[in-house]
Amino acid sequence: MDITWYQDFLALAETGKFTAAASLRQCSQSTLSRRIQLLENHLATQLFDRRVTPIRLTPSGKALTPTASELVRLSQECEQSVRVLDHPLTFASLHTLACNFFPQWISQYSTLDEPLFTRIDTGHKSTENYYMSLVSGRSDFILFYRDIESERYFQRDDFEVLSLGTEELYWVGTPEMAKLCQQSHGTIPWLTYARSAQLHELSRPQVARHPEPNRLKRTFEATVSEALKPMVSLGMGIACMPHNMIAPLVEEGRLVRLYPDMPSNHLEIILVRWLGNHDATADTFWKRLSSN
Repeated sequence: MDITWYQDFLALAETGKFTAAASLRQCSQSTLSRRIQLLENHLATQLFDRRVTPIRLTPSGKALTPTASELVRLSQECEQSVRVLDHPLTFASLHTLACNFFPQWISQYSTLDEPLFTRIDTGHKSTENYYMSLVSGRSDFILFYRDIESERYFQRDDFEVLSLGTEELYWVGTPEMAKLCQQSHGTIPWLTYARSAQLHELSRPQVARHPEPNRLKRTFEATVSEALKPMVSLGMGIACMPHNMIAPLVEEGRLVRLYPDMPSNHLEIILVRWLGNHDATADTFWKRLSSN
């Protein structure tokens, strides 16, 4: 078995076409097809349904995808680990928190005189993968929102959790969309998080509180807030979004908070570590956070 087989598999799963996947992998189509066949033979299962275009993953292919992603990621980090002598503090983070919370938060602990060497990784696709990154040593901390699914992990004795604060989640839209919501009885375009995103589940209470849920029509979904924000700011629909993500646009008047009488959701931001990680730098940083 070769790790390139899994790289080929992920490229084909992403593109759905052998020609596009071969271009992405910088190899011939015949070479990529042969390696996919070798992987299927090795696993004794069919990973793709080739009867349709673009081709689709079979149930076995869908089941393999998260593990294949982890294998490729681990392979890349193995290669990187022998190239660097100074290892950063690594945070496995939700994309939203990485872009809108982490920079200001970490700046409290990293100065020009005493800079911290940090790394942030937003590539994990599920809660399980985040925690796998902790116990495998590929990350030192998880930066997350507290939710029911993650509770079953960090309530264990071998994890520690720090609360870093809270932020609000509420409905926003352009002033024009606000008028549509108030003055019309027609359809309201709804921009939402994909079901694989943690914020999809966390936004459910806001969706349930919507005064006219029958008017909502899902017109766009994304796995990250950075993809939702431009759609909302261009007036393509309304969305439930974290305050840190859209606060500047609200202050500028480009977005407004919708349904101001509706209670917002308060999301707790947490940092999680695994006690099996014996890295001295990570331990020192955690003690510094705990003492504040």
